[in-house]
Amino acid sequence: MNHRRWKVLHPSEHLNGIAGLTPLVAQLLYNRGITAIYGDFDADGICGTALLIQGLSSLGAKVIPYIPHRVKEGYGLSSASLESLLEQGATLVITVDCGISSIEEVEYGQKIGLDIIVTDHHSILSSLPPCIAVVNPKREDSTYPSPQLAGVGVAFKLLEALFQTLGREEDLNKFLDLVALGTVADVMPLIGENRYLVKQGLEVLNRTPHLGLQEMVRIAGLQMGNLDSESISWILGPRLNAAGRIDHAITSYRLLITDSSQEAHSLAQELEQKNAQRQRLTQEVLAKAKQKLLSYGIDSPLLMVGGEDYPPGVVGLVASKLAEE
Repeated sequence: MNHRRWKVLHPSEHLNGIAGLTPLVAQLLYNRGITAIYGDFDADGICGTALLIQGLSSLGAKVIPYIPHRVKEGYGLSSASLESLLEQGATLVITVDCGISSIEEVEYGQKIGLDIIVTDHHSILSSLPPCIAVVNPKREDSTYPSPQLAGVGVAFKLLEALFQTLGREEDLNKFLDLVALGTVADVMPLIGENRYLVKQGLEVLNRTPHLGLQEMVRIAGLQMGNLDSESISWILGPRLNAAGRIDHAITSYRLLITDSSQEAHSLAQELEQKNAQRQRLTQEVLAKAKQKLLSYGIDSPLLMVGGEDYPPGVVGLVASKLAEE
């Protein structure tokens, strides 16, 4: 008979369920040597992914980022992506801004040997995914006073709980620029904790150490020290979102984590170009859709229009503009 000898890390004296994190989950995260962070492809998900990658890496985790392609893979978890992460050596998958409705995918991930933690802020449709933990302020059994957190805000609360249980809470403020970016870009209400996080995050953003953000601010014609929520809403957020709308959001993720001045400049230029392309596509599709709608008539209570040549990355923007008009 073969016997296995388990090597279990000595429990940290700080892992006692602080900040609502159960000792089991805290110890699990502390023990894991290899993690994968599975993010959404919008600015909220990208910022949350970068936040957890940097935060968990600073705790010694070996972390793999995974952001799906909007067109080729679609939103949320997929069985193929989970298999890919397993092949890369991942043992624990933490979702950011997605996963709350991926019940079948979570079941599959558990079946092939992955532990999964879901962090999300979207509404819960039926039951919770059967994973190690579901961190979502919209849970029916949640007593958390700020249910309107963005995806990056929920990811930050997970990181906050980890840092607190490990006695590292003084290191948390450096991540608040990403929290502010994602929260404002996702158009979350700036009330309650969101208001506090964005206020504190803007202070960090205006002196951000992230070279990519510094370069994006410069190329966009903004000035460090004068950034506010409107700077994010109208300038920075759309540029971070542009990569995922036109091609792959990994470009924006790389911008947020690069420590190379040369790469920061190149990526910021690329996002500037993609944002201009996104603007052109939006206007083109808007004109086509508006012409079709007018030819159909606009007296119905529900208006629907579409076309095979409408890029998926901009149809939401076009629908929003048409609805406003």
